[in-house]
Amino acid sequence: MIPPFNDDGYLPPGVYPATLAEIDARFGQESEIRRVQMESIRWLVDLAARAGVRRIILNGSFVTDIMEPNDVDCVLLAESKFPVDAAAAAELTAGLPFLETRMVGVEDLDLFVNIIFASDRNEIRKGMVEVIREP
Repeated sequence: MIPPFNDDGYLPPGVYPATLAEIDARFGQESEIRRVQMESIRWLVDLAARAGVRRIILNGSFVTDIMEPNDVDCVLLAESKFPVDAAAAAELTAGLPFLETRMVGVEDLDLFVNIIFASDRNEIRKGMVEVIREP
């Protein structure tokens, strides 16, 4: 479950697993830009699954209470057999609208989750969302 925002407009510190439906309901409906960003996230999840991405962590202003976020920061953990589908991997590498993505290994994922994404420019701690795939 995705918790309520704190007084700073952020999720409490931590990583909150959520399905696409939960992410859409919580973050993808309040404005036109959020709806378009949500479409890009759906596209990302599909490509990532085909390419062999094991985890997707969402961050940035999209997972805050800002009405019109700039973009969605994403970090993707590649499976050892990446790329499973070279065409899907190429699309991910080329980039998707409204998404700032980085493909990383385990060590760099820890760096993003525990340091880079864990606080804002003013060192205010904040949370992020992990996309969990529905069966």
